[in-house]
Amino acid sequence: MDELEPLLLNVLFIIIFLLFIPMFMHINRFNGLANLHKRKWVQLISAGIASISCIMFPITIVEGYIYDLRLIAVVLGGLYGGVAGSIFLVAATLTFRWFWLGGSGASASIIVCTILLLVIILLTKHYVNASRRHKLILGNAVSMFAAVLALTVSIVIFQVAFNLFFVISYLLLTVFTTAIVVYIYEVFHENMLIGERVIKAEKMEMVSQLSSSISHEVRNPLAVVRGFLQMMEQTEIPVEKRNQFLKICIGEIDRANDIIQNYLTFSKPAVQNVGNMDIKDQLQKAIHIISPLANMNCVEIESRLESYLIKGEPQLLQQCLLNLTKNCIEAMPDGGSLYIETKLQNGELVIVIADTGKGMTTEQLSRIGEPYFTTKGREGTGLGMMTAMRIIEMMRGKLTVSSHMKKGSTFTIRFPLEASGEQAS
Repeated sequence: MDELEPLLLNVLFIIIFLLFIPMFMHINRFNGLANLHKRKWVQLISAGIASISCIMFPITIVEGYIYDLRLIAVVLGGLYGGVAGSIFLVAATLTFRWFWLGGSGASASIIVCTILLLVIILLTKHYVNASRRHKLILGNAVSMFAAVLALTVSIVIFQVAFNLFFVISYLLLTVFTTAIVVYIYEVFHENMLIGERVIKAEKMEMVSQLSSSISHEVRNPLAVVRGFLQMMEQTEIPVEKRNQFLKICIGEIDRANDIIQNYLTFSKPAVQNVGNMDIKDQLQKAIHIISPLANMNCVEIESRLESYLIKGEPQLLQQCLLNLTKNCIEAMPDGGSLYIETKLQNGELVIVIADTGKGMTTEQLSRIGEPYFTTKGREGTGLGMMTAMRIIEMMRGKLTVSSHMKKGSTFTIRFPLEASGEQAS
């Protein structure tokens, strides 16, 4: 049992550095590590730390020959990190082992790590493109190969004697640890990818729906411009009056351009650009984009906005706000009022979005945010609300919803403030 304690501690190191840290990075992707290359190297460094931690808490079989689970960190870090990552991990592992324990027994580590590096390099490309099931099989096979290779080299070449209990425990922990890390990481990664695809799909659906209302809104200023131009062409108009008409035409063209620009800003592919943003500016942009749809549905938009700084990605926040306001407008088919307010409460930014629509029942309210659950019948997918809630969660916010039948619904969003909660200047 004394031999098991260091190995179990090694398992803890592997899980923390190979599993929890990558998961934490994916969840908190608003941390400046959105660049895939940087994130990959942080994961490799984390795997290197896992390997080094295992070396620091080994089992000593005979003097100079230590055993731990460092090879799992090398295998998994290399398979996920590519050829350059594999070389980095092997070099870091061998270097630290040399300085930490000296040259005694180091030749065995060099032999094992060199053979393992060649195997990883040969399998990396296949592993990256494999399914979850094949990754489990391949990851366990390589880890088991590394463990058996390490034992074999010590027994055959260096005549090291092992007891059966240690060998069985070592091999079982290698299989168990590799399987649990690969499985949980792959499940988590697949869920993250599905979530990102849902957000993109919902955004494209909203783009197509908004385009019809925006095209209708753009026709209004174009019709005004056309009317004034025809009038100036067909009749004699004083210069002063002509200049007045020209100013109106320019103003209408600018209005149409603003509508199109706001639409394009939302619809174009987002570049991850995380930073501080003024919630008042973001809400005003959302109102400008959603106004054509509100006009078509005879919905009046009222707002009471103040400037507060929050941290996040503007386009994701825009998509969240548009999903919520669009749902509110569609809940008022016979017209009504959409009210948007920002305020400071208990050191947090509070955004209130309320409508005077048909409202929701208690059962509908309890299911809000579920995939494919919608109150719009065949016209809805149920993904819009789920997407909005996911974005709010990613920005460390909270969403609460209250609703009463035939009275309307209220969506309350809470975000942590940046700049010590002060208002933006």
